[in-house]
Amino acid sequence: MPNSKPIDILPTSLFFILFIFAFLLIMSPSQDKTSFAASISSNKGIVGLKAGISTLENPAKKIDLREALLLTLKRYPGIMTSKYSYKASVYAKNQSLYLYYPQISGAADFSKNSFMDVGNNGITSNRQISYRSGLNYSVRSYSGSISATYMLYSFGSRYYGYINAKYQMKAAKSGYNYAVNSNLYNVILNFVTYFENKNLMRTDKENLKNDKIQYKAATAFYKIGTGDLLDVKTAKATMEKAKATYINSIFNVKIARLALLNSIGLPASKKYHFVNTLDFKSLQSKLADLIKTALKFNPRLKEAVYTLKASKASVRQAVSGYFPTVNVDLSYTGENSSFPLNRNYSVGLSVSIPIFNGFLTKNKIDRSKAMLNGNIWNERLSRDNLIYNISSDYYAILSQYLKIKALRSSEKASKLAYKLALKGYEIGITPMVRLITANAAYISAETNYINSEYTYYYMKAKLYSDLGLMLKHYVKQKNIKDKG
Repeated sequence: MPNSKPIDILPTSLFFILFIFAFLLIMSPSQDKTSFAASISSNKGIVGLKAGISTLENPAKKIDLREALLLTLKRYPGIMTSKYSYKASVYAKNQSLYLYYPQISGAADFSKNSFMDVGNNGITSNRQISYRSGLNYSVRSYSGSISATYMLYSFGSRYYGYINAKYQMKAAKSGYNYAVNSNLYNVILNFVTYFENKNLMRTDKENLKNDKIQYKAATAFYKIGTGDLLDVKTAKATMEKAKATYINSIFNVKIARLALLNSIGLPASKKYHFVNTLDFKSLQSKLADLIKTALKFNPRLKEAVYTLKASKASVRQAVSGYFPTVNVDLSYTGENSSFPLNRNYSVGLSVSIPIFNGFLTKNKIDRSKAMLNGNIWNERLSRDNLIYNISSDYYAILSQYLKIKALRSSEKASKLAYKLALKGYEIGITPMVRLITANAAYISAETNYINSEYTYYYMKAKLYSDLGLMLKHYVKQKNIKDKG
């Protein structure tokens, strides 16, 4: 068409594109909310698990020693395993009480017997005899019974079985407390080791810095003609060795952090930041008081004591196998082909007298006595080892405390000696060998001081672990309260 004008579609297209972009911009927040709600609803099954560590997901969250121990109580698999072993022993103790209750059982039965094409033999049906050929019939039978048995007296078998289970439960509880003490001690040991390695890493970094200064000074003196090439090579070799030591210390920190996370029960993640809250204090208790406390609270000793008591009850229970048991029996039975049922009642008193069982009782007694003798010696061994460990811990802590003071003075003096040697080298009166020696002595003294100080921390932790007071001393709670 000659008079037609071309259609300008550019404004229309731009308007349409802007409309779509605005629509997507408006709808995107609601879609994000929907997807977030869907993600929450899909993860309902693990909300309970994540709730306990929701605060730890924040990278700014800092974990001190006490919080690390609290997390260990909730998350470490070794503690949880021991916890449920103790719970199982509680149910085993409750299970041993079943003989103090009557044992009641019941039964019901219904049967229908059908007979097809009987023939002419004659059949009784409603008290009448039928001689019809090809007769089909059925007979129904109903029965029900209930019986009860109660042990009146067992000459100690029932009682000592309960006592055995009771002390086994207490031994399991002490084993649970021992697992708590041991694992909390491992956390403290790893916590101390982590910060010890961090401080040693800073020392190695300072050593590398000092060696770089020595190398630069030796190089500068050599370039202006007042130094010796041997000094340059010696300083460089020392610097490279310090660099290797520093690299190794960096990875020691990483490994120590992984060990700490693993002992707590946390995954290997960078989201957790540990804070050093260790406090250097002297031990004020007396040895006699510590031994007395350990004999009262140490879970390992208590476990041995309760196991010994359980063994004594086990021997008495085995001996009761030679004696009779007296039971009372009650029963009711009803049966008939139609209702009402014919009823039968029975009440009786029975005495079970063991005559011969293939020496089973004798072997049970011998086995129980052998286990009793073994547990007697185990209890004595646990007691003697505990007294020795407490005494050893006590003297080691006193010695370490005095050692730390001496090493602190040595570290200050060697640091001053290094600074003087560096100044002397800079003005040309101290040889390179003496400077390197002074720096090595300073770094060695600082390393020894750091090692001794952090060793003191986990020495005290070991003492409180042997005392059985890890929770009370470090977590400030007297016992474990399980709300679940």
